[in-house]
Amino acid sequence: MNFTGTLTTLSFLVLCAAIALNGLVAFVFLLRKNGDKRSDLAFTGLLLAYSLTALHHVFILRGFFEAKPHLTSLPIYLTLSLGVLLFISVKLRLFPNYKFMGSDIKHAILPLGQFAYFLGAFIWTDGLLIRRFYSPFYGGVEMALYIFTFYAYQFAAYRYIRFKISALRKKKEGGQPLYEALVLRRMLRVMLLLFWVNSAYIVTDFVMYELLRLNMHDFRGFTRFGDLSFAAIAGWAGLSGVQLLMKPPYMNVSSFVFYGVKKLFSNQARH
Repeated sequence: MNFTGTLTTLSFLVLCAAIALNGLVAFVFLLRKNGDKRSDLAFTGLLLAYSLTALHHVFILRGFFEAKPHLTSLPIYLTLSLGVLLFISVKLRLFPNYKFMGSDIKHAILPLGQFAYFLGAFIWTDGLLIRRFYSPFYGGVEMALYIFTFYAYQFAAYRYIRFKISALRKKKEGGQPLYEALVLRRMLRVMLLLFWVNSAYIVTDFVMYELLRLNMHDFRGFTRFGDLSFAAIAGWAGLSGVQLLMKPPYMNVSSFVFYGVKKLFSNQARH
């Protein structure tokens, strides 16, 4: 393999690691026996969407689409599915008895539209896709929709998590439900920080090009920054899946420090 620098090699390795991790964890979620399989299937979909979109990044990084432009429209670019699948996977895990209603179909419009757009181009055209500003599925508008919907679905999912944790603590219930809710809360908190970085990269790229006509991809390392920030989000989703597969007891870092300090002072007081 021919690489052009350390950052390129690092981006390739991190993206491949995220793809492998998410694929393995998704396989476990898909096959494991669970009382409510819907939540596992939703999380499997989230991990696979991250893996496929990361694979799209790898193909660009390796010049695959330049060598085979007719494969540019491979339906593996699923940015508009990420926020929706995140929200649904969280909601079903917190509320396994939730029944879908007709109004829920609105969440599928953009993800299915993007998938159909790529699939149609792949089947009925020469497969060559060019990013265009006005395209809602592969261009400037698509990036805006990706950022807006992901933040919106993150916020909605976090509200559900806060409500669930509060309800469980009021009822003094713990065990697996509380453990999973706390894992999901940490997943969203870290994911929000990582997405700030990724969305800042997207906005900077757009503003500099559209307003100043400055192509930031001509600057060494800028494109790799986007690859690494996306790979970090994808990898964190996979690691969160590993935690969901584990069992309680659960103790977060702040509680661990608090009880550690309390025990230290208690021992000193005895002496």
